[in-house]
Amino acid sequence: MINRRHLAIIACAIFFAYGTPASAYNESNTYAPDSRTQLIQRLRAAEQIDKSRALDVSIGPVAAGDYMLRADRAHDVADQLEHGVAVSPEEISHALFVPPESLSEQQRAQLVQQLEEARQRDEQGWWDWTKDPVIAQNFQVQERKATRVIKNLENNQPVSWADIHEAMHVPTGY
Repeated sequence: MINRRHLAIIACAIFFAYGTPASAYNESNTYAPDSRTQLIQRLRAAEQIDKSRALDVSIGPVAAGDYMLRADRAHDVADQLEHGVAVSPEEISHALFVPPESLSEQQRAQLVQQLEEARQRDEQGWWDWTKDPVIAQNFQVQERKATRVIKNLENNQPVSWADIHEAMHVPTGY
């Protein structure tokens, strides 16, 4: 059985992840050597925090798996930057994000509200695109994902950060 602490960890990460705006990415985005080095150091620190939290047996397998995936993402982005590969600001932002260890009831309620809003946009998108069944189906699938994640959060069930992030996504075309 998942306790509220685990649920709070999962929900807060998504809640705070969506507070960071992503900027447009293009190949001309470059970083000064000092800022690149600092960014790599920050990514390595995020990777270490995620790894240490993943090894905490009290958080359960869902949260541990999420932390390991996040550690891998931070590692990969740091490696890309070290090798001079251009990385989008959105990818960097996601890699730097380390989920908090807990969420308040208010933060969880705000996360559920954000998911409800995404679900409503999915539903509206389905109605707007009923003439194109492929696009309409994409909206319907996303709506179901959001519904499932909301239900799990409301019932204190384990939810991965990846599932929450995916449920927040509204397909293009809307």
